Amino acid sequence: MDYLLILLLVVVTVIFGKVGRWFGLSEVVGQLLAGIVLGTSLLNIVQPSNLIHLSAEIGIFLLMFHSGLESDLKEMKKHIKASTLIAMMGVLLPAIAFPISFLMIGYSLQVSVFAGIVFSATSISITLAVLSEQDKLATPTGAIILSAAVLDDIIALIAVTLFSIFVGVETFRLTSLLPLFAFLFGMFVRKFDVSHQVATISTKLGKWFFYPIFFGSIALELVVQGLNNKVGLILIVSILAIFTKFFGSYIGARLAGIGVHIASAIGAGMISRGEMALVVIQIGISSHIINDNISAEFIVTVIISTMVAPIIMKPLFNKI
Repeated sequence: MDYLLILLLVVVTVIFGKVGRWFGLSEVVGQLLAGIVLGTSLLNIVQPSNLIHLSAEIGIFLLMFHSGLESDLKEMKKHIKASTLIAMMGVLLPAIAFPISFLMIGYSLQVSVFAGIVFSATSISITLAVLSEQDKLATPTGAIILSAAVLDDIIALIAVTLFSIFVGVETFRLTSLLPLFAFLFGMFVRKFDVSHQVATISTKLGKWFFYPIFFGSIALELVVQGLNNKVGLILIVSILAIFTKFFGSYIGARLAGIGVHIASAIGAGMISRGEMALVVIQIGISSHIINDNISAEFIVTVIISTMVAPIIMKPLFNKI
């Protein structure tokens, strides 16, 4: 039965992805919507299972591995100053704005600080999926975004680890580092002559099976109906998530001497939160830092920022 549900998830997600692209959006947007349609919010046909979770983890690995294969380390080193400034400002602005805003709304100090950590992260895989669609992955702008996103996630993972320990949690899952490990492994394999053949195989496996499972599975457990009385709050948090990451990264890029158009594209490329924010949220749930209601608010905000990012990215990248 699980195999049939996975097959259904793959087929519907691939179709939604193509439809999303047909409407001028990213495939990622359509694939995320497929999870909402098939999951708890609407049809309730596909439920998360160990097999779906495992397949999604493989999808993350393959996507990050392929991104590593496509990434030029020499090109990234050329922009290390800009990437560092972008990453630092892209983390600093949400890390300050979210705790202050959440405290003003009425959340506890613990939840408020944790929100700052969650929304400091940037989704490498989702951003790179859009970069790949637009053939921008191998450009200097793509290299800058990639480097900054990697630094962002390293900072977020260190922050959530330290915060979890501070509030009394002593365990940290090694699987949380899977995206970064996979990316670094891809960069290592890139050095060998066989990398082209490996990239071809991994791309086909990912594009037609594992990537759709990963993106589609993100929203399977989301209950949209239960958040009806929190629409205003989620809208405010989503706007905060989008603007703090965009302007933080934009300011960092401008401080590095990057022009307005490219700095704007970089800011848009850093907006999406995706899998890394979801990893941090899961750590918060298992650590009892946040409850299910708050995690649902966070997840919806992550999905909104992930859906908005490709829409903003496309026109800005067309100007480069």
